[in-house]
Amino acid sequence: MQMLTEKNIEKIILENYFDYQYLFLAFQSKLLSGMYSRYQSLENGNLVLYFEKKAHQDILGQKNYDLNFNISYKKFWENHSVINPKQRSLVKIATEINLPKETVRRKILELTEQKILSKKNKNTGWLPNEKYKKDYNLFVQEEIEDVSRMIFFVCKKLDHPISRDHLTKELKEKFSFYWFHYLGVQLEYLRAWNKQFNDLELILIFLQVANLFMLKAKEKNLYNNPNLIKNFETTSISATFISEITKIPRATCVRKLEILIKLKLISQDKISKRYYIIPDAISESLVSKELTKLVVILFSKFFFICIKAVNAKV
Repeated sequence: MQMLTEKNIEKIILENYFDYQYLFLAFQSKLLSGMYSRYQSLENGNLVLYFEKKAHQDILGQKNYDLNFNISYKKFWENHSVINPKQRSLVKIATEINLPKETVRRKILELTEQKILSKKNKNTGWLPNEKYKKDYNLFVQEEIEDVSRMIFFVCKKLDHPISRDHLTKELKEKFSFYWFHYLGVQLEYLRAWNKQFNDLELILIFLQVANLFMLKAKEKNLYNNPNLIKNFETTSISATFISEITKIPRATCVRKLEILIKLKLISQDKISKRYYIIPDAISESLVSKELTKLVVILFSKFFFICIKAVNAKV
C-alpha cells in the first residue's frame, strides 16, 4: 500500500496515464455534454455549478451549529429548502469563474427564465423548480457512480482496499461534503480551459474526438502500436455526429473544429472530411504541459480529499 499523499496520487496518474485518460475523457465528456444539453451552453452550466457549489457550502455551514447534521444525498433537497443564498456581486462571480461581467449578468437572466436560478430574500441562488429537481436526481445519481469509479481507479493503483460499493455509499452519506469539493474541482477545470482558450465549447468538442479515439485505441490496442495508430479511419468522427452528441449546432461544431485544427489538436481527412485526434494531443502534453500538469494536480487534490475522508471513517 502506497502512502496517501497528493504527490503520490499525481505520480500514480502519470504512471498509468493511458488507462486514466480512458476513464477521465469519458467522464468529462459525459459531464459536459449533459451540462450543454440541460442549460443550452457551457457558460450557463458553469454558472449553475458555481451556485450549486455555494448551496452545498451553505448546507455544510449547518455543521457549525450541529456536528451531527445530516448532509446525505437523501436529505439534500430538504436541507436545500432551508438555506438562504448570500449576496454576491457580478464582479465577484465573474472573477471566480473567469467570465466577463456582462456575460454573467446575461446568463443569470437566462437561467432565471429557465427557473433554475431565482431570488430568495432578494439574493440570487440555485433554487430550481420541481421538474428540474426530478431530473437532477436522475443525472446526479449517475454522476455519483462516475465519480466513485474514478476514485476507485486511484485507490486500486495506490493499493488502498476500498470497494466501489463502499465509495458510492460514502459519497451519498456525506453528499454535500464530497459534492462541494467535486463541484470545486470542476469549476477550476473549466476556469483553466477558459483562461487558456476563452471558449468553453472547444473543450466539449475536443473531448468528443479524444474520447472516441481512446475508446477505439483501447479496443484495438492502438495506443501501444505506432503503426496502427496512424489508421485514423478507425478513430475519426464527423461534425454531424459531434453535433448529435453535444447538441451544439453543426455549423458551430464545424467552426470550432477548424479552431482545434489550427491549434494542432486534431486533424481532418481531406476525402471523408471526418476529424481525428492527433495522438500527441492526449499524451502527457495534452494541449499544453502547463494545462495538463494543472488538471492532474487539481484532480489529484480532489481524489486525496475523498480517499482521506473515506479512510478516516473506515
